[in-house]
Amino acid sequence: MEDKAKQTTTEQARAAKQTMADKMESFRTTAGEHLDVAATQLDEMRDKLVAQAQEFGKDIDIDGLKAKVTNHFEAVKASTAENLVNLQNEAEKVFASASAKADELSEVAEDKFDEMKAEAAVHLEAAQLKLDELKAEAALQIEAAKEKAKGVWNQLFSE
Repeated sequence: MEDKAKQTTTEQARAAKQTMADKMESFRTTAGEHLDVAATQLDEMRDKLVAQAQEFGKDIDIDGLKAKVTNHFEAVKASTAENLVNLQNEAEKVFASASAKADELSEVAEDKFDEMKAEAAVHLEAAQLKLDELKAEAALQIEAAKEKAKGVWNQLFSE
């Protein structure tokens, strides 16, 4: 009976680790998708800006404006990508820590499996909360990049 309880605890720890791994992969995928969408939107805004500048007249240094806008949008995209990479790295550290703790708790479970099971749940829940915070931070970074790009757009075309 005790062996079955230990086996169940070990299986639950493995399942929790797999769930965290799945959520980590989902976070990476979602962050990448958001970055791709933001990059696409920034490219579209740059193209619109160039097209409108060309419509306004020949006196405008289109090539200079295009280069300036392209540089700015590339900087915004690079900054957003760097922020997402940093957030992903932090999320991976949190996951690695939670995973290592789950492994440690699984090994100790032979003597204290009920107590350790509760502690593992707390650590995994904390890791989940941290991942959720990182997702929210990634979303804020993407929104900030979009707002920055909109600000440039408005600055160039406001009267």
